[in-house]
Amino acid sequence: MVGTKRCTRCVLPDIYPSITFDEHGVCNFCLEAARGKGKPSRKSKSQLDRLVEKYKGKNEKYDVIVGLSGGKDSSYVAYYLKKEYGLKILGLHYNIGYSSLCAIQNLENVVGKLDIDLFSIRPRVNFLRKLFAHFLRERGEFCSVCNNLGYLFGASFSWSQQHTLGFAPLMVGGWSKQYEYQPGISVTSMQYFFDNLTPELLDELNAQPFIEEEIISRYMILEDPRQAGIDTASHNKLGDYAMDFIQLPDYIEWNLKEIYRILSEKLGWRYPPDAHESHFDCTLFPIKEYLKFKKYGLTQETVKNSSLIREGLMTRDEAMERMSLEQTTEPKILDSFLRELGVSREEINWQAEWSR
Repeated sequence: MVGTKRCTRCVLPDIYPSITFDEHGVCNFCLEAARGKGKPSRKSKSQLDRLVEKYKGKNEKYDVIVGLSGGKDSSYVAYYLKKEYGLKILGLHYNIGYSSLCAIQNLENVVGKLDIDLFSIRPRVNFLRKLFAHFLRERGEFCSVCNNLGYLFGASFSWSQQHTLGFAPLMVGGWSKQYEYQPGISVTSMQYFFDNLTPELLDELNAQPFIEEEIISRYMILEDPRQAGIDTASHNKLGDYAMDFIQLPDYIEWNLKEIYRILSEKLGWRYPPDAHESHFDCTLFPIKEYLKFKKYGLTQETVKNSSLIREGLMTRDEAMERMSLEQTTEPKILDSFLRELGVSREEINWQAEWSR
């Protein structure tokens, strides 16, 4: 954006929530990182080894469940668990009907080359559209629908597999806080999702065939489902309905450049040349980023690249060049998406904040 002041070390702009600058123009996020603060604490590989040992071989069918989309994070989770531990993986594909062609091809490559069984869940189209339309009108965004429905589907699937397999399977994701979490503009909160549902939409949610009603009532108490992993207070609150869930980046180094190289060489994994590597798997992602840019003046590309600069994996000049990948103009798919939902541009709520 013309006239925008940016951190002289990373590329975060002065409009980013809670940002401040020192006399040299360095932002508080870079200063905290230099002091060792603000970076997610990482568990150890030995802790991961012990966890895997606990779950491996308990059932002849599967050791672990991995959510798979065809994107880089989930693909690498499956590759790492198969290569490092030889685990028998059950893939869970949460299909909302907007997967990109590249993601579908990647998904086929991953399950084929790693010999993974795949279970795909497709929510009812009309219900999804109702939720998308409601959140656009009420909050000016729609991605919180997928974030939280996906978690409810996953928790229900884990619960059902517990009865089928005779034990609670380990579920492993690839969400990386340092690259994905965006303080002040995040839409991951479970309570935010439930707080904005109408009674009618909640009734329809309870009637969904792949979601257990008891899981809905249990998960309504969570601020953020990502905080309900193994050995947490939230996990204990959920009782038998909790997922035995971990995020792989919490335990091992998550070097994005190395991950891209490995996936490309070993699995034939690809992403479109005219798009950034994050979330190209969903064709609606450009709409999310455009709405975010219109509301907050930046996109996830800027937040992610600023983190990469702090970790020495990208130069500031490289990050500035990648500004061209920010979704600053209206994506072509927006028209057809709004028509499907029966929502006009004037109905989108541009004033509501995205965080709870």
